[in-house]
Amino acid sequence: MNLETLQQVIATSNKIALGTALDSQADVKIVNFVWFPESPETLFFSSVKDSAALTTYAQQPDVAFISVPSDGAVGNPYIRAQHVQLVRSDKTMADLLPRYLETVPNYQKVWDLIGPKLVVFELKPKTLYVDPGLGQEKGTLHF
Repeated sequence: MNLETLQQVIATSNKIALGTALDSQADVKIVNFVWFPESPETLFFSSVKDSAALTTYAQQPDVAFISVPSDGAVGNPYIRAQHVQLVRSDKTMADLLPRYLETVPNYQKVWDLIGPKLVVFELKPKTLYVDPGLGQEKGTLHF
């Protein structure tokens, strides 16, 4: 598996299903994410700073995620990782806004509504399963 394949798969999605568990209560949220080819081991997402999710993230930062292919993505490509440590990022939404606007359709509306309330988190999987779609070679990247 190589970074070019990862980049192709990530280009088919701008959302992940983020799975958490706290006190034996599983939960999953769909969140927009951004990714930069120069930092292939990191996905960034944001959450509203006064949401209950922040308590879960702080108390149980061990998460799993899977990307959600965009409508029209051929072959159901996705990336997936388990036992990923979720950490608060040093980056701000102002740092990431250009990338969000570039890769997430209609993100300007989100920014206009809640931009100042968003805080940034990072996901840095040690291993990332990459499935480029039906009939293509699947594999795992190690960071």
